[in-house]
Amino acid sequence: MYTRAFRYERADDLPAACAALRRHGEGARVLAGGQSLLPMINVGLAAPEVLVDISRVAEAREITASDGYLSIGALVTHRELIASEVARAAQPLLGAAAAHIGSARIRNRGTLGGSLAHSDPAAELPVVMTALGASYELTDGRAEREVRAEEFAITVFTTELQPDELLVAARVPVLGPGWGWSFREVSRRRGDFALASAAALVRTAGGILVEARLALGGVADRAVRLAAVEAALTGATRDEIAARVGPIEGISPVTDTGASAEYRRHLARVLAVQALEEACARSEGTVSGERGP
Repeated sequence: MYTRAFRYERADDLPAACAALRRHGEGARVLAGGQSLLPMINVGLAAPEVLVDISRVAEAREITASDGYLSIGALVTHRELIASEVARAAQPLLGAAAAHIGSARIRNRGTLGGSLAHSDPAAELPVVMTALGASYELTDGRAEREVRAEEFAITVFTTELQPDELLVAARVPVLGPGWGWSFREVSRRRGDFALASAAALVRTAGGILVEARLALGGVADRAVRLAAVEAALTGATRDEIAARVGPIEGISPVTDTGASAEYRRHLARVLAVQALEEACARSEGTVSGERGP
């Protein structure tokens, strides 16, 4: 379809971009990689009056690890996240999830910040960030604030970002020895939106599950952390995981052209169990010789 005319501005840095957002108000939208925004414009779900292009801003492009945290700039592309040795060593779950995003073209252009700010419930990276207990650095060009991943998404395509704010970076805890990880997803075709997904982290000791983190995507209006399931798994062995994961509560899957709500609810439990079992195996060092980060 044809889009209505809009104004285009390129920002040289993040403060300038925030100033442009304040100047133009509610009609302004941010363009980074464009892999979420441009399709929405094409189908009429977004009709910006002004596009503020931050794709050539030199800031927010680094991946660094220090003081027990991995910091990932918002303008890091999915491809860069997958290829990063720093990210792989500190938290391999991120690259594993990013590899499921769209096609190679989308991964080459799409950015971490764009995916998180878009707040699609079926997107991979918000699920992983929720499981990891990540936090996001936000700025309006004058001051910065930090928001936990679990609190950032409000509902579909809606976040805690204020109209003049940008996401600068994600701050992810680096998990120590004994942790295993897994990301599982079901989609109609590889690269399609997930019908459901699960991200799990598990720490074991002596074959006993000591701590678990589990988040699901595609089954609610945002990524969901399952604290009740995590608590129920304490003290379990890998063979006992399926028995301890009962019907998944706290989700609200919908019926659409991709799948029924009932099927998504079924997938939620299946993927949760599979991800937890694989994460447990990694923690114990029985998945291709891998161990947790």
